[in-house]
Amino acid sequence: MEEKQEILMKHNDLVKSRYNITLNENRLFIYILYKLQRESKGVLSCEISREELVKFIKGRTDSSTRGLKNMLTSLRKKEINIKTLLDDGAYVWSSYGFINGWDYFSKTDSFRIEASERIYTLLHEYLKEGYTPVNLNIWLTLKNSYAQRFYELLRLWSSSKNSINYKVSELRELLILENKYPKYSELRKRVIIPAINELNSTGYFEISYDENKKGRNIESIDFYVKDLDKRKYFTKDGMIKEIPDIEREEIAITCNNKEEITLNDNVTMEPEIISNIEVNKLEIFIPDESVFTKGTLRSFKKDFKDIDFKNEYMERAFDDAVMITLDKDDVDAIKATSYKFFKGTLDNKIDEYKLEEQKELDHKKEMDMFW
Repeated sequence: MEEKQEILMKHNDLVKSRYNITLNENRLFIYILYKLQRESKGVLSCEISREELVKFIKGRTDSSTRGLKNMLTSLRKKEINIKTLLDDGAYVWSSYGFINGWDYFSKTDSFRIEASERIYTLLHEYLKEGYTPVNLNIWLTLKNSYAQRFYELLRLWSSSKNSINYKVSELRELLILENKYPKYSELRKRVIIPAINELNSTGYFEISYDENKKGRNIESIDFYVKDLDKRKYFTKDGMIKEIPDIEREEIAITCNNKEEITLNDNVTMEPEIISNIEVNKLEIFIPDESVFTKGTLRSFKKDFKDIDFKNEYMERAFDDAVMITLDKDDVDAIKATSYKFFKGTLDNKIDEYKLEEQKELDHKKEMDMFW
């Protein structure tokens, strides 16, 4: 039986936030975010059974009812600090509790957990403002709290960059280590090496790094990341399956040999025939052709020829992907250098909006049934 995929689309403001909690507290918090993201909009709470939590909360003390209550209380009292960049380049630091509060129901042995409005809003605005996919099947197995953070901080960029640079001062700030491990050699030994080693040991990453000196001090680190997990988790029918990472391994039809290519298990076409298809003559509706160059428009027609952008959900997916891509590079058109990022963003958004459309249809059917 295929393992159920549990994916949190984590808003990048949360990825880059500052906080200091234990390994199990972080596991609990990330699972709360996952559950909250799947609640209907407007509901600031979620219910989680203790049976769910003990699957990944390790240790007899923490996994007990009392231990879970203590951790939830700790999450209510501790701070998560969120940095928001403004349009003029300035920024705002904000401080919130991880959660607002919790209730425990002895009859069902479950918890109802209430989120702060700001955290909840970030969970549901990730499509507009950017997100990092967190695969809980991998993330919840990590046994090092710094590996948890590096998973997100590196995945934040791994879809668009092979080399990811962080200043040492920035890592200290994000991990709240300004006053801990003052020597870089200690930081490397206690934080960086254990985190990278554990991520590599999962089999989903191949990470190496170079240290950049300024004078005698290490000023920044270049991380070279091969992200072997996918970034697209949903198929067209809404089921979660293993789909290769779109930035790592793209599926393409090559026409430099005589092999026949099978389509839909029934029809075969020789490469010469495929190569003669004129992509530019594909008749598909494009909500706004002006955002493309001639070259990227051709690629778009080829890559998304099966998507009906007259559908309001697909048009919204298109608009969101265009907005994020143009804002990311601060340009007026999607050029060749931005197209791969745009394609990956649109792929993910198409899948997200298809799920949203299906939920709306299911809800309508349910309402029709009872009313």
